[in-house]
Amino acid sequence: MNRFTINGKTYIAKPFDFNTVCDLEECGVPIAEMKKKPTATARAYFSLCFDGEKDDAGAEIEQHMINGGTLNELIQAMLTEMNNSDFFQAISKRTETTPQTMEDSKSEEAADKGGRRKK
Repeated sequence: MNRFTINGKTYIAKPFDFNTVCDLEECGVPIAEMKKKPTATARAYFSLCFDGEKDDAGAEIEQHMINGGTLNELIQAMLTEMNNSDFFQAISKRTETTPQTMEDSKSEEAADKGGRRKK
């Protein structure tokens, strides 16, 4: 079991499955934006492990950092879960090659209807 410590309390890292990815999106961190929003991703992920609201998780992280802590252990636990997740690995590869928004998807569908063959 993958664990990390924030403010002297040990948490169990959540596996990166379909529900976790959906929960992160509900926290405002879609999978396609995780690299662009590392701090928001860490807070959102911690809120899931913390089993609380993202603002409460953010306050806990803030206190941890004020007391001299870092996000290294949390981020390492999160990365380990990402790397161990077959689902996350598969969906990560797809998001690199598929439309990122509904508008992009609709544009591709329109182009496909115009005679372009799907590959």
